[in-house]
Amino acid sequence: MNTTLEKVEYGEAHLKLVIAAATMEAGLEKSYKKNVVKYNIPGFRNGAAPRTILESKFGAEIFLADALAFVVPNEYYAAIKHFALNIAGEPDIEVGYIEKGKPVSVKVRVPVKPEIALGKLEGLEVKVPKAAEVTAKAIDMYLQNLCFRNKRIVDKANEAVAMGDTVTIDYEYSVQGTAMSEKEKDFKLTLGSGNFFPGFAEKLVGARKGDKLNVEISFPREHAIVQIAGKNATFKVTVNKVENIQLRELNDQFAQEIANLNSLAELRLDSKNKLLAMASQQAENAKKQAVINALLAKSPFTVSDLVIRPRAQAMLAELSNQLQAQGGSIDLYLQMVNSTADNLKQKIWEDAKIITKSICILEKLVEAKDFAVSAEELNTGIKTFAASIGMDTKNAQKNLGPLVEKVLFDLKANKAIQYLLDHAVIKTDIF
Repeated sequence: MNTTLEKVEYGEAHLKLVIAAATMEAGLEKSYKKNVVKYNIPGFRNGAAPRTILESKFGAEIFLADALAFVVPNEYYAAIKHFALNIAGEPDIEVGYIEKGKPVSVKVRVPVKPEIALGKLEGLEVKVPKAAEVTAKAIDMYLQNLCFRNKRIVDKANEAVAMGDTVTIDYEYSVQGTAMSEKEKDFKLTLGSGNFFPGFAEKLVGARKGDKLNVEISFPREHAIVQIAGKNATFKVTVNKVENIQLRELNDQFAQEIANLNSLAELRLDSKNKLLAMASQQAENAKKQAVINALLAKSPFTVSDLVIRPRAQAMLAELSNQLQAQGGSIDLYLQMVNSTADNLKQKIWEDAKIITKSICILEKLVEAKDFAVSAEELNTGIKTFAASIGMDTKNAQKNLGPLVEKVLFDLKANKAIQYLLDHAVIKTDIF
């Protein structure tokens, strides 16, 4: 094995692998045997053309991708074992120039577990926000949302659109003649909800199912997206369906049918208690993250972007899926909130970075303190986790398989956070 560990810094190891010509040739031959069946060359049985014939006709590179897939991982993992690297994610691999009969140089950048020197664990100063108050207005909004979730939907057939209705539309739009989106199909919009461009919904009033219309609106001059700021947009809209939303009346009967409670007064009290629990949980989560942040500030270290990137990509994909489930898109969301793709990506990147570093330092703290988890605690944690993902709690430990290790770590991490909180100086921010 001809491998060099060039450096380890900033949470990454930089390797140089030199793959011997004979090893590369073996990989190419293996790739040829795998792929030859795809080629039908006159004068040869199907899948029996010699490698030299195929390479001369289609180029030597036709077998290269699979050859590298066969060869590079073996060399890479051998290097990881040889240098005893504690890897933390997938590598970035750059293959050099390939010349037949010559060794191949491969550069590898791989994330490694960061070296963390824990700062003092006791006496961390933490400022946490006060739990949000639950006002009468907040309870009213909660009940209104409850009404909306239990709404009745009536198809208006060919009746005209009115404010408060929900329309299902296809649309595409352009700004001063330049197309700004692909056609969105079956987008649902409730008129008056404020969940679309200002001024758009009002111009659908009076339209009927099957109507095709052009809707023109103007974007504000201060819009963050330069391409549309201060310009007029034309929407080509097709109305597919018009529905009337009939909200239930908030009364004792509603409380009995929806929440199995005796009266609206009981429903208000139940709603208040749920909001208080939510506010308390949010404050608790903020307190936990605050003490982790305080420890991070005392224990500086670097994590590789190779670890942050996949987490950020997953978070962006999750947001995109949520928006699509609501009939929207990332582009539409950005235009509505007056932001840009770069701003959103930067925000998600910073969030992903904090999450990644939080996990790293909790792993270090769990290792340093060796928090114990009893069999009873683990069993309860497994059942709770199984229930949270919709899995039958019976035989959950067997069915979860390797996820049991995740449950075990989460339990230890919670003990680690509690240790920090128990020994922290906590100040409540009343503002």
